Amino acid sequence: MTVPRVVLALTGAAFIGFGIAFTFWPGSMAALVEIGLPTPTARVDFAATYGGFELGVGAFLLLAVFHPVWTEAGLSAGMLALGGFAAVRLGSLFAGAAPVRPAIYVALGLELVGTGLNLWALRRLRRGIKPPA
Repeated sequence: MTVPRVVLALTGAAFIGFGIAFTFWPGSMAALVEIGLPTPTARVDFAATYGGFELGVGAFLLLAVFHPVWTEAGLSAGMLALGGFAAVRLGSLFAGAAPVRPAIYVALGLELVGTGLNLWALRRLRRGIKPPA
């Protein structure tokens, strides 16, 4: 398996892992960032929004591992999704004056590393792709 596809597989597995956690343990995951889920409606919506999105993206990324023509799109999707999370999280940290829980910094670190890995793998892939004659 090529390095870009390994990065894609790791990114997909991470999305699936977080998706499972948000789906099956929404209360615990929400508590990490001080989000209250006071009603069944709130728990269902939180699990669907966070768990469902992460599971869907993770499934796409893992499918892209097994379809080499999708590798570039998968790496781009992983980079942009993680980069979007990181950009808004970082911007929100700079905009806010109050301290936040350590979970925010852990998430930001994972997002930045994931963004960087996907960008590196995407550039590596593009250097290896020869344009059609």
